[in-house]
Amino acid sequence: MNKFRKPLNKLSIIIVNFKGWESLKGCLNSLVSIKETTALDPEVIVVDNFSNDGNLKKFKKLYPDFLFIENEGNYGFSNGNNRGARYATGEYLLFLNPDTIVSKDAIQDMLSLAKNNLSYHIISVQQKRPSGKPENPFGVFPTGWTINGLIKTIYLQLSKKYFKKYCGSQRVIFPDWVSGSVLMIKQEIFKKIGGWDEDFWLYYEDVDLCKRIRENGGTVALLCDVSIIHQHGGLTRKNKKNIAFYKTEVLKSKHIYFHKHFTGISQILLQLFLVINTIFLEKLVPAIFGLIFIPFFRVRVHLFIYFYLWKYYFLALGKKTWIIPSKLITRSH
Repeated sequence: MNKFRKPLNKLSIIIVNFKGWESLKGCLNSLVSIKETTALDPEVIVVDNFSNDGNLKKFKKLYPDFLFIENEGNYGFSNGNNRGARYATGEYLLFLNPDTIVSKDAIQDMLSLAKNNLSYHIISVQQKRPSGKPENPFGVFPTGWTINGLIKTIYLQLSKKYFKKYCGSQRVIFPDWVSGSVLMIKQEIFKKIGGWDEDFWLYYEDVDLCKRIRENGGTVALLCDVSIIHQHGGLTRKNKKNIAFYKTEVLKSKHIYFHKHFTGISQILLQLFLVINTIFLEKLVPAIFGLIFIPFFRVRVHLFIYFYLWKYYFLALGKKTWIIPSKLITRSH
């Protein structure tokens, strides 16, 4: 029997890591403090997506009370979360990014809100940068009105779905979706809807999860009067190819989202509009500047994005599906 397996408890915390050890240390230290100074005793599960750099053994020794699982490869955020959830014994699951710093108030208030409002199937909290500046960890579901930046701005201002950039004076708001960097859900409900969709390698998996919750009658809620710190860092910002790759993943995942949640002529028009907007409106001019000003780091990033996007679109056309494994877009990841 696994020594970490224990009777069903209140909360299991699942963290997916890929070479973000320094940030992860801060996250785990905040959880150690919560376990030592409060009555909360969450089960902590860390899934390492095959960082393969020797640090996993060190962390197992540093945090012997936490369960560490090594994935056989970097199969994405959804896959790592699902694997961690299979080991979880908690009534509630809390999915955390490794670059978050958690407070006991945030966890206690999320659990309390979930317990007292059974229709709130997904719960999150406000997020702040280390400077204290509030973030925007929620939004509306993607549609044709949100593909283009200018159209999206006008739509959000006029739509009844418009949410204030920050929480304001409300204690709880009910956006369409909340960020997967801090997301609590009852394990029973998580299993019922099939967990995270692993067709999303990174990005939009949280939007998709919230969409399925809403379609099944659940409510998505975000607490405004408590927060966690989200540091935003790690591998995605290390070099131009990484930045370009992850920015391409955002656009690829948007295509997959439209593929899964729209049908018929609506899906065809959305996919076509997204391709045109991406290739000819948003990314063409930055890519041209990338050719002209190659020595400059930021403009070179746009050149790589443009290359990856064309590669993705040719692969999607050849394979007749929007769901293309990320490793086929660039062999360096």
